[in-house]
Amino acid sequence: MKRLGLGVALALLCSLLGVVGTPSTAEASTTVKTVWYGPFTVPGGTMADPGMIHNRLLFGVKRPCSDCYITSFTPDLVYGTGTRATMDTGMMLHHTVFTSQWRSDATCSGNLLGLAGERFFASGNERTAISFPSGYGYRVRWYDSWNMLVDLMNHSTQDQTVYIKVTYTVRPSWESVQRLKPVWLDIDQCGDSEYNIPAGYSDTHWNWWVNVPGKLVAMLGHVHGYGLAVEATNESQGGKSLCRSNATLDPMDPTMVMEMSTCTGNPIATLHQGDLVRLHSMYDSPVAENDVMGIMLGYINPS
Repeated sequence: MKRLGLGVALALLCSLLGVVGTPSTAEASTTVKTVWYGPFTVPGGTMADPGMIHNRLLFGVKRPCSDCYITSFTPDLVYGTGTRATMDTGMMLHHTVFTSQWRSDATCSGNLLGLAGERFFASGNERTAISFPSGYGYRVRWYDSWNMLVDLMNHSTQDQTVYIKVTYTVRPSWESVQRLKPVWLDIDQCGDSEYNIPAGYSDTHWNWWVNVPGKLVAMLGHVHGYGLAVEATNESQGGKSLCRSNATLDPMDPTMVMEMSTCTGNPIATLHQGDLVRLHSMYDSPVAENDVMGIMLGYINPS
């Protein structure tokens, strides 16, 4: 199954639902908040020709709080009843990307993609969750404005209405939390995130000269079917591995990614200005493909 790109689309529709909160037992000051984004009605289709919502861009979407630190993200795709929407019922979350409009993106500032703001979280159908080490968080301020890119597919013959659900854990802004800067690494950096691979094993690279020095505390990755892993290495330190995000493929259908591993640490590594970080995207595909992805999102506490 091919996945569609992450190109910036123009749309003005935004539909928001409320936020509910419950206290967490992990930290007395931590609150769990869940936001449902939608509804999205995806037209029916077939396995070969699915119905879709393609790269719909929503502006000013709901935030879980107006003055806080986000300490974890857990994405999902659900029906109105709260039941998960999966390929078993024909639905696929191809991708969703969140950006903060008034912040500069670390690796794509100044170009067309950078106009959407700072990319701070994303998910594919594998729905990878990330939790930051204790004492770190992504800062949300009262004046922030979030955008959301949505790409959904429906392989069933009937129209289906779904919501993207994100569960956040948050801490109050007045607490002593160290802020994190997200850094998006991409084989097709600042493009539509798609690139070509040959048949057989391949390891494709993209280089980032560090412009956000500091403590790297978390990373997550994304590949398509037949993807093995994405890995970030510090070539300025002899190719030392910073994080390898391994893909778990569906044993019955290796075109489907079931899970991606994540990395966390306090810190994983310390990055210095001008270090050369290399992104590796590894595949073993039976045929050549022209629309795969290799992405890692890192979170750095700036020095």
